Amino acid sequence: MKKLICLFIASLLLVCIVGCNQTEDSDNQSVTDYSEEYEVSPYGNEEELDTLTDLKISLSTENGLDLKKLSFLIENMADKEYRYSPNYFEIEAEQSGIWYSLKQIDDPTKNKETDCIIKPNERLTLETDVKSFYGELPAGHYRLIKQFSFFENEKDWDYDTYNLSCEFTIR
Repeated sequence: MKKLICLFIASLLLVCIVGCNQTEDSDNQSVTDYSEEYEVSPYGNEEELDTLTDLKISLSTENGLDLKKLSFLIENMADKEYRYSPNYFEIEAEQSGIWYSLKQIDDPTKNKETDCIIKPNERLTLETDVKSFYGELPAGHYRLIKQFSFFENEKDWDYDTYNLSCEFTIR
């Protein structure tokens, strides 16, 4: 009888240990078919992305692909300034030529933050913590989408919004 009770307790402990090792960011890790789990990107039409010729975003080659500190270079080659939120971004995954919007496990907009400005002819590096907001990403092709705004007249809140993207691959 003691052996049976010990076996039951050992089994129960094993189930608890395995359950505790399951993290909430495993959603994005286990996907094999994005069409079953995620919505097709609202930016699927490439005409809605990267419409500015004077503002570019690219993956910085200074760091490797560390999802805790993924670095992007933003270049403003215009004679006007653009505003952006330093923490807000979206990540999409490509599968069979279709882009899918990944689900965030944490919302970067819940932090009270102010807009940042990239001035004319300025280059800056933006570090993004993809892992905190999207979890571990499996090997695949992804793109980061970041929104920028140009205020024609700030008093009237007259502004245009542009979505820039930068693709990257996790091997």
